[in-house]
Amino acid sequence: MGIRAIVYGVGRVNCIATRLMIEKGIEIVGAVNRSGTKIGKDLGELSGMSQLGVSVSDDPAHILSTPADIAVIAIYDDLQRMFPIYKQCLEAGVNVVTVGAHASYPWRLEPTLSQQLDDIARTHGVTISGSGNQDFFIVHLGALMSGVCHRIDRIVHRSLTDVNNFGSETAGIAYVGQSVDCFQTKANNQTPSVYTTFWDNIAAALELTVVDVVQTVEPIVTTTPRICRSLNRTIKPGFLIGIRQRLEVFTKENVRMTGENSLWVCDTEEEEYKDWEIMGEPSFKIRVTGLATGFTTASQCVNRIPHIIKAPPGYITIDKLPKLTYRQRLTI
Repeated sequence: MGIRAIVYGVGRVNCIATRLMIEKGIEIVGAVNRSGTKIGKDLGELSGMSQLGVSVSDDPAHILSTPADIAVIAIYDDLQRMFPIYKQCLEAGVNVVTVGAHASYPWRLEPTLSQQLDDIARTHGVTISGSGNQDFFIVHLGALMSGVCHRIDRIVHRSLTDVNNFGSETAGIAYVGQSVDCFQTKANNQTPSVYTTFWDNIAAALELTVVDVVQTVEPIVTTTPRICRSLNRTIKPGFLIGIRQRLEVFTKENVRMTGENSLWVCDTEEEEYKDWEIMGEPSFKIRVTGLATGFTTASQCVNRIPHIIKAPPGYITIDKLPKLTYRQRLTI
């Protein structure tokens, strides 16, 4: 049976997702974005395609009244800002897949909001889950690697992500274009890293219990002009082009997990990567390169759609979903 989808948030990632859904045979029945220049324009044209006959709207209630199987959401990472949007979709009887980072495993950071969304989804017989670049490259790859081991003492994940592959929201998270003084002021009130919940997914998959997470953030300052496509501007020397985040995750079982994640505006010679290292018996490493993280964020989200539609009602985290595999056409 065919799938009917709503695109919620018409930014860089969801414009890629639009093309991928069309090519996989998914029918897009509506598109929602905040008020601005994109309203009234054709989603296909905004996505670099021919017209789809789907005009972007700033009236989510109207769009959600259209029968649809799932809403593909790409707006903010944190659950607090996204809660009203997720709630509205679920109450309309529409499943949700979102690239919002904290949505991958929100139970520890936002237990009350998570439970509310779980209750709403169950009441309306639909499912909400996170996906995106973290789906395979972080959560499932890390979990699969652990199956090789007899004993694990420590797990380390290192990554470099190019801000230019995403939109202004990601540039804001990375403090791109801001002064060191501005960064230091805001760093005193740091919100949890977008990578925090991925470790909750890993811990859940390995049946570990997270007891504490220590987060530090380092500013990355450019010494030469650096073009930021996400903000459509050049970052001057002396200003931030991004950050390096470090997470130390402590578990009840004494398996220590460390994240060293760099998020900045890369130059032409830098290559995105994701490294995994497991220390134990045996100890080994895996590196993934050649990433186009904006594209793979969209592609994993789209490939997840049938799993989420078929999943039991409620808030289903990534670690509970089936393994992510290629399908030429996506149906249910």
